[in-house]
Amino acid sequence: HPYREEVTATNYQIDEKMTESGEVELQVTNLDSGIDQREVRQLVSALFSEFVSLSGVNIYRQEGGGFGAVVKVGNLQEAQLAISQLHKRKVGTKRISISHLPVDGGSLPRKEVVSLLQSVPGEKIQLFKFRQMFEERFRGSISVADLHRMKEVVTLTEDLAGVGRMVQLKANTVVGTEEVESLHCETHCPTGQVGWGERRVWEGLPDVVVELEVLSTNLRKVLKSHDGGVPLASLLHCYNAECDPLGGGADDGQHGVPLEHLLQAVKGVLVTTGETGIKKLVDATQGNFGVKYSDLVGPPPALAGQLITFTREVVDMLKIVPGCKIAFYKFIPRYHHHFGKQCRVADYGYTKLRDLLDSLPHVIQIIGEGAKTFITLAHKAQVRRFSNDLLKMLKSQPEKQFLLSAFPAVFERNYFKPFSVYDYGVCHLKDILSDIPENTIVMEDVNEESKPDVMISVFRRDQTQEEVMRTRGFAKEVVELLRHSPDLSICFNKFIPAYHQHFGRQCRVGSYGMTKLIELFEAVTDTVEIREDGEERLVQLTRDKMVWVVGEQVECVIKASRARCVALTDLEEEFQKMFGHLMPLGRMGVSRVEELVEMLQSWVRTVNSKEGIMVVTVDRGFIRTMASNVRRLLVEQDEGTMEFEDFIEKMASRFGSHIEVELLTRDLSYLVDVREGKVA
Repeated sequence: HPYREEVTATNYQIDEKMTESGEVELQVTNLDSGIDQREVRQLVSALFSEFVSLSGVNIYRQEGGGFGAVVKVGNLQEAQLAISQLHKRKVGTKRISISHLPVDGGSLPRKEVVSLLQSVPGEKIQLFKFRQMFEERFRGSISVADLHRMKEVVTLTEDLAGVGRMVQLKANTVVGTEEVESLHCETHCPTGQVGWGERRVWEGLPDVVVELEVLSTNLRKVLKSHDGGVPLASLLHCYNAECDPLGGGADDGQHGVPLEHLLQAVKGVLVTTGETGIKKLVDATQGNFGVKYSDLVGPPPALAGQLITFTREVVDMLKIVPGCKIAFYKFIPRYHHHFGKQCRVADYGYTKLRDLLDSLPHVIQIIGEGAKTFITLAHKAQVRRFSNDLLKMLKSQPEKQFLLSAFPAVFERNYFKPFSVYDYGVCHLKDILSDIPENTIVMEDVNEESKPDVMISVFRRDQTQEEVMRTRGFAKEVVELLRHSPDLSICFNKFIPAYHQHFGRQCRVGSYGMTKLIELFEAVTDTVEIREDGEERLVQLTRDKMVWVVGEQVECVIKASRARCVALTDLEEEFQKMFGHLMPLGRMGVSRVEELVEMLQSWVRTVNSKEGIMVVTVDRGFIRTMASNVRRLLVEQDEGTMEFEDFIEKMASRFGSHIEVELLTRDLSYLVDVREGKVA
């Protein structure tokens, strides 16, 4: 599926929530309080039943006096579809709000709460400060409702004596805290040096300049000394303590690449996020892979198209930003400014932007934390983008190849902006070249002017003899298809359906040894050429084939006339009667019918008569005989070529034919090539 990466569940450790492939509960709030409770149930049921199948609807009264509803739908896909269609829909006088119900008590962060309160004197602290410290220490938020559901662990007391609401650990609470994740490495960033109440703010990893090979080697060394896991907040300290310090520049996307993004490009390591939100660099073992249920089932079919469009829009928006990264809080306004429309998260089945972006890990990566959270393109998306850009550059070259040293110049000629390797999420060009998929390009070491260099060219698989024969047949089919078009061309995107309709079978490019239609056209450049027409690409016949097709069409017009000849002044009118369109004078590069007839000397010629200038057909039998003799003579030669003078002499002595250059270049141009005194 183009939208998501294929994941095999058996290869990874699946999150417990993933196995809950049954019912999903949605909470509906902000219902119009003026509607009766019985009517609310019927109204909610009718709304959801229009799009999904319901398992149940429960109505409850909220603290403020209004009503809320809990709706059970069949699965996660249906929940997304319901949100996309009903979130913020106006019902009565209010717009309803739909969200997933909070997780059950089994996944509450009890160990983290106990660990935090045990580090506080008296195991008691103000509620607002507790929530702030929890977020700083564990990178996750905790609500008052979550604390109320942990009554066996903590006690919440109301404001007494003006000290504010307090959170206190219950006496004799036994909850193992040995598995609580730490935000920092105790070896290189010991927390003992920090007071229990001091702020622990981490603003993310910096932009750095480093080769992937060096980074990969050093990260394995760091992971080995840290038992296979390093908290991301202290990675830079641990790395610089054990390896050569990382150098970088300003975090503006023009002087380096975010280190957290580079970690994605290093093979064998993985960044995981704990239950509370702490990020950690670990070895990429099967046990460390966590796959969500939504990653396996993908989006609802009704939303797949919209999500694919959204991913393309995000790539288009980010690729013009220096370093391909923008601050998280700027995403919505940037999207609105770039596309001139609102980014409605609910349209894609989500209620939070973070959840929407997290569902596209093969395209988008979210790096940093807090106010320093950034959105950038994932490494796989950058590799795909770079591969496409490189192929476009190669195909713009006459020989479809260029030297690596000329890369910046070729890039600037194609994209009209200076080349910056940082825009592709790496620090060195060789790092991303090594990640390009196989059978895309060919890289060959060469010596150019006594300097070592690398020649980059488009990969081409050699066709089998059978595929070569099929390709020749395809060239004839293209001529047959395009000859019915008034201007002897067709829109590139319409070629496949037109081929299917005309010949009654699919055009399978794999049958010709190709992977793309454009490659197949490039294999028959003597028959067709691709022309840019604004934003469209047109497939049109080459000039030689145009002459051939129009020559045969004019010949048909002459033969269809009763006198086997047509007046030159009437030729265009007769042509239009037979084929339903005007003669393609402009496409042939002429402005008058007389000039066109002059080009078609192999099929028709003009003669003077009492009625004026008449157009008559040429004896094609003579030309066919001459073509057969020329082919027989050239096939017998070692390389299929002869000196022109020897060729004329042999044709005269063997076949008794006196042949002229004009006949070869005009009538037999499809068969032979006359160049530099040789016939081939």
